[in-house]
Amino acid sequence: MLAYLPWSYWLGALLILWLLYDLVRGVAYIWQPYSRQQQPAMYWFTMLIWALVAASCFIFPNWSMN
Repeated sequence: MLAYLPWSYWLGALLILWLLYDLVRGVAYIWQPYSRQQQPAMYWFTMLIWALVAASCFIFPNWSMN
């Protein structure tokens, strides 16, 4: 059953795991590392961006197949 999931679901799951890992560590990356302690606004903005990217993998799973 898992083998029949679209590749975007796998990517979304990996991105969610990455988000959880960054939440535990307190550091997130886009262009550079942002620490939750020193740069909280950029850290949470970065987390929001990655969460939206991960969600898009589930919302639009087969956009490239059409």
